[in-house]
Amino acid sequence: MMKPAQWALIALFTLFSLSTHAADTLDYGLYWFDGNNTSVKAVEADGTVNTVPLSYYDPSKPTIVHFHGWQPGSATRGNGYDREDFRFVWGSEDVITSTAWKNQGWNIAYFYWDQFADESEVKDAEAKMWSATGPRGMRYRLSDGSYSTQHSPSKSVGQIAFEQVTAALAGNTSSYLRLSGHSLGNQLATIVASKISDAVYAGDVGTNVLVDRLELLDPFWSQDGKGYLGDANGDGANDWVGERTRWTIEELIQRHNTPVTWYKSSGIQDVWIGDRNTALEGIVSFIHNRFWYLASGDYVNKHNHVVPWYFRSMASAAPEEVTINWRNQRIPTGLDAASAATADSRIGAMMGDTYHWDQVEGRYTAAPQDDQFERKNY
Repeated sequence: MMKPAQWALIALFTLFSLSTHAADTLDYGLYWFDGNNTSVKAVEADGTVNTVPLSYYDPSKPTIVHFHGWQPGSATRGNGYDREDFRFVWGSEDVITSTAWKNQGWNIAYFYWDQFADESEVKDAEAKMWSATGPRGMRYRLSDGSYSTQHSPSKSVGQIAFEQVTAALAGNTSSYLRLSGHSLGNQLATIVASKISDAVYAGDVGTNVLVDRLELLDPFWSQDGKGYLGDANGDGANDWVGERTRWTIEELIQRHNTPVTWYKSSGIQDVWIGDRNTALEGIVSFIHNRFWYLASGDYVNKHNHVVPWYFRSMASAAPEEVTINWRNQRIPTGLDAASAATADSRIGAMMGDTYHWDQVEGRYTAAPQDDQFERKNY
């Protein structure tokens, strides 16, 4: 029987915007989206790259790939399979967040691993990103609630995502790739970035698929060492996913000066088995999103709303950075704070343990265009 805290954690990962997909068979991988929130499959399970209309993928344009997180119970909701997408519905708002990206000349994609991520125990889903031989192997869930391994891949989700992303972008001439990952999916985005970096160094893929920016959207890591990770640093204990993520990001910065942002919108790291991973805060650009239009105890939506906030933020100018004087007046510094629209060079300049940023305006609206962030000493 699951503990009350575990039920609370499952509720925290319940998703806000879902589209229906029949889950009677196994389906996973990269999907391109257009500006109307319709999608097409980019790569088949056998590695075949599909030819799709330019409205979905244009090889001359920059690309962002998003990775979702844990999906407990999603296969059995509504007698079908529920998937995230780029539509945000909240109160009177109904926004397709991919539209601004497409209008500004981007390719935009989801990498779906939802059937693998449909586990009642978050650590079982987490393991599949790193290893095909974790506690539950590579089993996946069907719409009748059963699990299957028929046609299940022998590779980890991380390896599959790496192979599909690099295959789909092999002919891309823009030489720009951004990855974002929400919650548990931050680990998958980081794994893919690491595998691409290693492949570039080994000469296995071209630099046209090098990750140019990494976005961690209210990330989650579980505590404790994992046998499937082993002991890479030789300290006598199995590595934990948070430190592996940090080591990877440190290497990306050392190798490529990769801009990395952590958008923190909830206290998810404080829930039950969550790891705060505080050592990572002082390495990346660390942002506090304050969604005060939500009730103070609405941890579910505070965790989930960071995704539409981020993708929506491309439609407006980067938010203002401010300081606050003794009269509580907001004083613009003339610099930008972090959002999807913020320049990579600015994100890079914000990284490190000198400052962090706290949202002080726009807290009572879901729309990003009225946001301001106070620069604070770390």
